[in-house]
Amino acid sequence: MKKWLTFGLGAIVSVGIFVALVGSELDAVQDELARARYIYLLPCALLLFVGLLTRAMRWHILLDKRVNVWHSFHIMNIGYFVSSILPFRIGDFARAWLTSRLRPPVSGFTSLSTIVVERLVDLLFVVLVLGVCLAVLDVPSEVTSVGVLMGTAALVALMTLSIFSARPAWAKSLLSWFERRLPILRRLKLDERLDHILTGFAPIGRPKTALTVFFWTAFSWFFSILAGYALLFMLFDKPSIEAAALFVVLGSFSVALPAVPGNLGPFEGAVVGGLWIAGLIEKATAPENAPAIAFAAILHALLIALYIIFGLIGLYVEHTSVRQVRRGASTLTEHDTSVKILVEGVS
Repeated sequence: MKKWLTFGLGAIVSVGIFVALVGSELDAVQDELARARYIYLLPCALLLFVGLLTRAMRWHILLDKRVNVWHSFHIMNIGYFVSSILPFRIGDFARAWLTSRLRPPVSGFTSLSTIVVERLVDLLFVVLVLGVCLAVLDVPSEVTSVGVLMGTAALVALMTLSIFSARPAWAKSLLSWFERRLPILRRLKLDERLDHILTGFAPIGRPKTALTVFFWTAFSWFFSILAGYALLFMLFDKPSIEAAALFVVLGSFSVALPAVPGNLGPFEGAVVGGLWIAGLIEKATAPENAPAIAFAAILHALLIALYIIFGLIGLYVEHTSVRQVRRGASTLTEHDTSVKILVEGVS
């Protein structure tokens, strides 16, 4: 029941944002869609594809190269695909289930631990990009403050995980200390799974590997921002790389809001807000925001189309189906509360 209440809240948020953005100016948005130069979809799609490859390479490194790059690429895309079409954001759990099917298998806990590291490292780069935007644009202090707060938390978390991965005995002692004072934690059986969790965190405890992870993360963000910049030419005569960086960053923040599958609504709102702050539109409300809404809708449709295409290819290569993936991911979460806590703690 709780899941469906969350889904209902997400639907309300999505519809509410769309109504607030569009108002009664749907015709203005349709006019912008009609005049768009769709040729720019091609370079954007190519750059997004390269960005996916860099993210797959990063996950390959985080998994300590126990999963080859192409398995990483296909399984990661299946996760994105599942999250874009199914509620409750189960794509991460789908990735964990799929790695557990490989030969040799990788523990679901280990995979989920690497996904946690992915998110923390991405948060650090979000703050870095926000800092650059702050230097050249009039970014609201609230946006900067949230970014700095999240980035600081991510940095502390990464440092803590690095220490624990290098000193597993400290992590076990700390867990025992908490379990003695909060006996309810024993129900999660974290002590039985701690070794698998620490295995997923291990790469960031090695300086050379951590630097490699940061390298591929920087490249993935570079290509994401470059793809956004290329697509801006579709509707704007004088786009800027700063505007692209800002809407990409705010778009990454938007996933924290409840929404329908695919993050419809919050994503569009974040993109419109980014383009408004960057000065590409005069107001974030209709009808002045019509070009930004049309742009956000096209970008979002392109992203979902790519996730579907590469996700279906991944399902074929990994010899599975959406039904099997959904069932496997659901089994992983329903039978083990600690799995949900591990990933949802940084969602």
